Amino acid sequence: MRSSRTKVGALLCSLMLVFVAVPKQAAAIPYFARKYHTTCSRCHTAFPKLNVFGRNFQMHGYQQPGDQKVGKISIPEDPNLSVIEQLPVAILLENRLSLDKYVSSNSVPASIDSPTVFHILAADSIAPDIGIFAELATESGVTDVGKISLSFNHLLNQNIHFQVGNLDVQEHGVTEHNLFGGSGFVVQDLDLGGWSASPQHQGARIYGLIGSNVTPSLIHGAHATAPASGGDSKESGQNLHGPMVAQSQQKQVKEDVMEDEVDPMDRLTGYLWEVGVYNGNNSSTAASGSGLSDFSGRVNAYFLGDSFAGLVGYAGSSTIGGGALNHYQSGGLDFSLMLGKPIERAKGLKQKPFEIFGNYLAGTASNPFDTGAKVNWHGFFVEGDYLIGTKAIAYLRYDKVTGNGLETLPANSGIRPEAVTANFTYYLRTNFYIGAEYTRDMTAANQSGLGVLFNFAF
Repeated sequence: MRSSRTKVGALLCSLMLVFVAVPKQAAAIPYFARKYHTTCSRCHTAFPKLNVFGRNFQMHGYQQPGDQKVGKISIPEDPNLSVIEQLPVAILLENRLSLDKYVSSNSVPASIDSPTVFHILAADSIAPDIGIFAELATESGVTDVGKISLSFNHLLNQNIHFQVGNLDVQEHGVTEHNLFGGSGFVVQDLDLGGWSASPQHQGARIYGLIGSNVTPSLIHGAHATAPASGGDSKESGQNLHGPMVAQSQQKQVKEDVMEDEVDPMDRLTGYLWEVGVYNGNNSSTAASGSGLSDFSGRVNAYFLGDSFAGLVGYAGSSTIGGGALNHYQSGGLDFSLMLGKPIERAKGLKQKPFEIFGNYLAGTASNPFDTGAKVNWHGFFVEGDYLIGTKAIAYLRYDKVTGNGLETLPANSGIRPEAVTANFTYYLRTNFYIGAEYTRDMTAANQSGLGVLFNFAF
């Protein structure tokens, strides 16, 4: 009872913080490879794209079964103190050589941006069922905060989770983490007077899992799961696939493996529901100062162990220009379907080689450009990814967005209303990759471009 009251109290305090002061996308980071002595492929299909284990790890507050004491310093004098053994920080450098063609521009078509973005990332479970993620990024000489989240997991020992901070609204669906290049999703990058699904939004959300094999009792170590593939047991003693539990639990793990060869952390099952409340004005065309005015909702259905389909909605209002009010709402669906015979990306870690994913969104904005004109729009993208052996990935994506009033989008918005993007990325090392990306603009603007990308995380 005391534990339940403590969690409820923490939840209420966090909700209060949203209304007082709530300070580019989340993913597992190389720090976890150091913490668990395992490969980045444990959580990623190919960095930064999360695999099934990575999604489960993220949804449960960067926790896995039996690891409450992994990476923590034991303090005999104070059993309630949780001290992380090493600083949970990682760095990501994004670089780009651009060969862009802008027909209406006299600028030099080639440029080197190195680094394009410099990220400092921090993430960990700082105590049982309390997780953090924080990002600080410098781009074009401007340093700003990306995603920041404080999560309280397994509230009242149920599969219910609460997050507060600067959040990625699309985190539990198809996000820009599915990308390996510099070209974003057209429909999510629309900036309509306060509405934009791409940037982070200050606010809070609560989400839950129904019918999931990953339960609070599993995460808390009541059940052990499948054997490891990722680390060197001689070095770390944490040689279990997925949950890297203490050596004392390994005997029970081996017995359980005989009954079920599938690690629950490597499967997506059941349903996810989510509701959120956010500040408005998270885009460049809106004025500043609006409070909690936006709301979101999501339902995901998981199937085949590694695929999902989701329904999502977003609605809100913000002030723009000289103080005019803009109302917006959008809704749609997204999906991810994994196909093919699994291949071994790292020792013991298998992944289906094909993924087809995308989304469709439609919506309205009452006055996005402070002209009194209403915009009705709808758009979609569909992408196919193919893993080539153990060190390369290629994708092809088609984006299209249409609507009444979109012709008034600013010329420098960077939006290509119809485009095809192709990318090939090769991993020189697991955490160092280089890629070539070509985007063909299918409109009269002809903002086609070729880029060479080379990114490094450590």
